[in-house]
Amino acid sequence: MTTENVHILPDSILHRPVVVHVIGCGGTGSQLLPRLAQLSKCMVALGHPHGLDVTVWDDDTVSEHNCLRQNFFLPDVGHSKASVMVNRCNMAHGLRWKDQPTRFTRESMRSGGVDFIIGCVDSKKARAEIDAFVRESYQTIYWIDAGNEATTGQVIVGQYGKRIADDPMRLPLVTELYPEIIEGEDNNAPSCSARESILKQGLATNSMAATWIYAWLAEALRHGQVSWSGIFFSLDSGRVTSIPVSKSAWDAIRPEPLQPMLKAA
Repeated sequence: MTTENVHILPDSILHRPVVVHVIGCGGTGSQLLPRLAQLSKCMVALGHPHGLDVTVWDDDTVSEHNCLRQNFFLPDVGHSKASVMVNRCNMAHGLRWKDQPTRFTRESMRSGGVDFIIGCVDSKKARAEIDAFVRESYQTIYWIDAGNEATTGQVIVGQYGKRIADDPMRLPLVTELYPEIIEGEDNNAPSCSARESILKQGLATNSMAATWIYAWLAEALRHGQVSWSGIFFSLDSGRVTSIPVSKSAWDAIRPEPLQPMLKAA
């Protein structure tokens, strides 16, 4: 259910394991996972019967330069990013989260039983795969997309499912607000050294993106409702701007009125 100025989560999500799939375990994803573990423990302490059931997807392995800006250590080098972070969270917090050390595609899993997909990816192709998966779902899925440049970033929360596709107050997907995010070719290349990684990306940018994902989930899952669907931040200026749960705010951003989304090819 959604009304102007507040989005209300389905009641069922507050009484069973909340199924979360994190796509990407690099700069933002590796910073996010310890926060999700903290959130899961706090949910249980506040009376939720199960907390979060998390699966992490990433086909990359840890490189030495990842041990600076990303949440890895030198003994992790050469090992799967997804496996390292999941094992660490499981051991530290007594969880049973799962790792998928492979690349996520729309055919990788069934949409049934997924509550949240958190995209911590930096390519148009990877986002297009998430977008296609969400579009094909009958069940309502929340897609939290995190993106960033060197010192700026955004977190946008959308929801989609064929049952609610025409609801004018469903949270619009990032691809509805900013379709260019999956259009055209990628022009980003991976950093090959520690120095290049630091110069290319601000030290706090990924951590800030992870914190805002955590903030939205913590607010929504603790209270069952939330009043904003996105955030933009700038470390240069210290400014933060939110997107309220408001049809007028969404219409001011998206390039055309909300229409039923076509099935992905």
